[in-house]
Amino acid sequence: MPVSLPDRPDLSEADVLLLRQVAGGHLIDPISRATGLAAKAVNPAVEALTARLGTPYRHRAAALGAAWGWVRPEDVPVSHPTGEALLPRHKQVLAGLVAGEDPRATAKRLGLAESSVRTYLQTIMRILGVRTRQQATALAVLTGIVPLSALGNGWPDTWLSATTSPPAQQQAS
Repeated sequence: MPVSLPDRPDLSEADVLLLRQVAGGHLIDPISRATGLAAKAVNPAVEALTARLGTPYRHRAAALGAAWGWVRPEDVPVSHPTGEALLPRHKQVLAGLVAGEDPRATAKRLGLAESSVRTYLQTIMRILGVRTRQQATALAVLTGIVPLSALGNGWPDTWLSATTSPPAQQQAS
């Protein structure tokens, strides 16, 4: 039986392209070149996009984009992952990031110091071979490091790889 995902918002092709750039951790000038937006229009466009996705955070938008099938593995550049396994605590911290928690909220939930959470995030990004939180969250969803339920209420307690068809097709009306 196919896994049911929450309804996804309608995004234009331009929105999806912008979301892929955000998930890839790209900076303003590369996003401007890829999307055709003026450099000064990139941040307002990203803010409008994240608002349509129901989050103020770029890293959560990247995770949602991966879960809904807009962000693909090839959109998330990885450079020199260490090959080390993520520890359970790393996965707990990463799940908080996917959920849209800031380090303070994650620290409180896990009973850690905020500085410890920030150190865990640096370690996670080094292990994964990414340089931004957007890349880390998209990769976490795409590769099944965290279950879809990390995205919050309404998301199934399964991994993206366990879905029987791409999320974009599952949500067709």
